[in-house]
Amino acid sequence: MGLLQEMGWVRLHCADIERELALDYVQTLNELQALSVTLQNHAFLAREWSTLPELRGLATKSHPLLAGGSSAILELHTLGEERIVLAGDTVRVPLRKAPEVLAYFLEHKAVSLDQLLTDIFPDEKPRSAKSYFHQVRHQLKEHVEGLEIEFDREAKLYRLKSEVDILWDVAEMRAGRRVAKMGPFLPGSGNDWALMLDHALERYRTDEP
Repeated sequence: MGLLQEMGWVRLHCADIERELALDYVQTLNELQALSVTLQNHAFLAREWSTLPELRGLATKSHPLLAGGSSAILELHTLGEERIVLAGDTVRVPLRKAPEVLAYFLEHKAVSLDQLLTDIFPDEKPRSAKSYFHQVRHQLKEHVEGLEIEFDREAKLYRLKSEVDILWDVAEMRAGRRVAKMGPFLPGSGNDWALMLDHALERYRTDEP
């Protein structure tokens, strides 16, 4: 499906098969380490590691950052609700669009400021929209240690940098995992990008038994 995180989950299980066949699984782990840098999430394999204890034991020595996981898990709920949860507790970010901004970066990886403002704040004046976005950046960084929306001055793009494991219900649904809710994506948004993604997710809802 071309989704990097899901591709990484599959590659990890391939590495375990390579280990069992006495093949070079270390090269696959190297590639996964590089992918974690691309995703800005060293702990994106946290759930998969729990099913591969032998491989994880080896990787803890050779790739500790990749195999170590994170002490806290950040959950982003966007199906039927809009909520950020850290280590089981709701993060009280006093800005309504914070979950949408976070979801936007998980979906798009790196974006220009103009594109982000157009997609998330289409009805706001540019100055007000820019101010709101930077407030969201500040609030997320303040409330979630290890989470930051950083600016790449060379590429002139913003991207999400995370040292915590992020579990996004949309990614879970796409990967075929059961999620607590399968309601509309970002029900309080109404923006075109959110409506288009919600439409694309309909195939997963119709596959529900």
